[in-house]
Amino acid sequence: MTQITTMRRASSWALLFLWAVSLAAGADLRDDFAQKTGLDRDLVNLVTIDVAGTELTVTFVFINERTFQSKISPDLAWKLQPYLGRNAVYVNPSIDAVVGMFPFDPQLVLIEQDGVTTRPDLDSWSELTAGFSSGTFQVNPSGPQQGSGSEGVLVLGDLIDIQQPFDLIYAGERATLVIGPTAVASPAAGVPASASQSHDPIDIEPLETLGTLQELLLHEAFSSEAMAAAFELDPDLVTTMVLSPRGSELRLLFVRLESSVRDSLLGSDLIDAVDEVMGTGAVMVWAVSPTGAEFSPWNLYIQQRDTNFVFFSTASFVELTDGFLRVERVEAGELVAGIIRLPRSVDADAPFSVFYGTSRVDYP
Repeated sequence: MTQITTMRRASSWALLFLWAVSLAAGADLRDDFAQKTGLDRDLVNLVTIDVAGTELTVTFVFINERTFQSKISPDLAWKLQPYLGRNAVYVNPSIDAVVGMFPFDPQLVLIEQDGVTTRPDLDSWSELTAGFSSGTFQVNPSGPQQGSGSEGVLVLGDLIDIQQPFDLIYAGERATLVIGPTAVASPAAGVPASASQSHDPIDIEPLETLGTLQELLLHEAFSSEAMAAAFELDPDLVTTMVLSPRGSELRLLFVRLESSVRDSLLGSDLIDAVDEVMGTGAVMVWAVSPTGAEFSPWNLYIQQRDTNFVFFSTASFVELTDGFLRVERVEAGELVAGIIRLPRSVDADAPFSVFYGTSRVDYP
């Protein structure tokens, strides 16, 4: 494995979505990187390569449940969640200089295990930075003094046996990963937690009659007050969010499922469907768009006492409409719905917030 000596670069672009830290000069970069970011050492490794006189650092982070228990930000958690359980690796090439393009080629990444070397095909890669696969670099958001870089994800799937060591090789330089067992740990304050394994799954028959709900959520008077009045709900339980992703309009309706909801005008079918989670702090969410808009329930997370609880278990949700957990976009006029189940680490009797992206609604 290549000895890593560059300090500043790996503390910059690779931490675009992690907490910015300064790595100590003279320290082992891998150890210091793991310690400062909260990533377990077995999940991360780095290589450096001289490219026509410019030193390129490539950071590799294996994506599993423990990745989400580090000081990973919600932004990166949303981006990486779809790759959980797929033997995927976050890949971040970076340099000290600010450039728009750099000759980094993901097709030069090789995988070696048990003496067998494989070159993943282009379909195994996903771009987090637009143009990642063609060498597009962006200025580090921390400032041009931190250089530039790019981000992508390599999905290995059945190419590797995660129980055995494997190497990631770039331009002849080798980073070895030996992934240890995963145990769900209690996170420290300020560290996003996971809701995995916090509940037994609940399956209900998807709702079919949504016409009235759809009309109300698409009405021009859409607001928390209007929705509470229309359904005769306690106003403290109802909040709304209107977002404009990429010029479109996305409307979200949140209803905290307390016992008084049983006396509302939501309809007997819906009330019966949510009865099992009533009074547990669970929050029902409806998503609709008059224009068509991107939406994914995996962009939702809970915050309480400065701790973020990021979902990566399907048991953390209940689908009210068919395929809710697989939704990536709601078309114009389409209505999708599900229930967010609070992780057991969240105190349902204390204030908490529900986030979608950087927008939030609060429940006292």
